[in-house]
Amino acid sequence: MTIAAVLTGDLIDSQGVENTQDYINQLRATLSKLLPLCAFSHELYRGDSFQLTLESSADAVRCAVMLRAALIAASPEHERYDARIAIGIGHAPESNHYGEAFVLSGQGLDGMKKETLALFTHSASLLDHLELPIAFAARIIENWTRVEAETWWLHATMNASQKALAEHLGKSQVTVHKALQRAEAPLIDRFLARSHEWITELAGD
Repeated sequence: MTIAAVLTGDLIDSQGVENTQDYINQLRATLSKLLPLCAFSHELYRGDSFQLTLESSADAVRCAVMLRAALIAASPEHERYDARIAIGIGHAPESNHYGEAFVLSGQGLDGMKKETLALFTHSASLLDHLELPIAFAARIIENWTRVEAETWWLHATMNASQKALAEHLGKSQVTVHKALQRAEAPLIDRFLARSHEWITELAGD
């Protein structure tokens, strides 16, 4: 047995948008962009639902946040693309895709009501460290605009200066700086770094 991380999610209001198929296509495109950044295997089902099995459990929270950032950034004008994600962390057999992490993630998503990002694990220590910070991070992400999500995504993936980001986006450095401030980029970055450390500690126990 090993510690595994599974993300189970679905698109928010997939039937309420103008073009449901475009929404689903953007999910597929997002997963393709995400794959080189946090390795995983995945399944899509019911059209608008997905499950990711991560190669590294420590990447779980970062992968979930990046997935949502990329989806929001792909939103068309006057609409919002986003996903609810349940992060399941626990034991799982190495030989097949079943075990504690899969059950926790799947059942966790079924039980989520207004939450858009939540952790499910039997590790009391990990819950103590991560449950509240994840709730805070979820609230920040829920308030991201398309521009803020796109700016944070590029900040997280390009590892470039704000000047370079501004040049890439064709905007002023001041505009990029303000977008990252509104996105609470420094806090999100610190949170993701710490979540990686905490999950690594659990996996090493």
